[in-house]
Amino acid sequence: MKIVVAGYSSSGKSTFAKRLSKHYQIDVLHIDTIFFGPNWVKRDVELVEQDIHAFMKKESWIIDGQYRKLVPERYKACDQLFIFDFNRFKCLYGAILRRIKYRNQNRDTIAEGCKERLNFSFIWWILFSGRRKSSKQLLKSYQEQYAEKTIVFRNRKQVNRYLESIGYQGSLKFGK
Repeated sequence: MKIVVAGYSSSGKSTFAKRLSKHYQIDVLHIDTIFFGPNWVKRDVELVEQDIHAFMKKESWIIDGQYRKLVPERYKACDQLFIFDFNRFKCLYGAILRRIKYRNQNRDTIAEGCKERLNFSFIWWILFSGRRKSSKQLLKSYQEQYAEKTIVFRNRKQVNRYLESIGYQGSLKFGK
């Protein structure tokens, strides 16, 4: 089984990917763990791509995150594509809750040495930059192109209903 979890920043993709990983006993790659080095420094693009390609050689995998350059390859290779198309304010709320929970800590879905932060540029990204018309059109085109294997979530209730439908036994509380 090969699964991609994509969508907007702070929508709950990583939590969902971890839950799928636990349920199906499949390794998950959180792209943020390889895209950044310590202190939020972006890693060399070629190294990131090598890491993604190496991970995709596994028989089963879950990949959490966008990283547009290899999107078509991942989307084509996956058996299931989940897209988190949440309202920008729900995503901001998620980022605020995450910042409170992981204050001055390193969460397990981001690169080592990247302490949780919520600064103006990230807030701007959540509300505006990450939702440019081109980004929205690209997501929509992938939904259409891979319609037979795509599930779009617009809120946490839909996410939780899906997890219940597959028999997930863990907590459904947001942020757990």
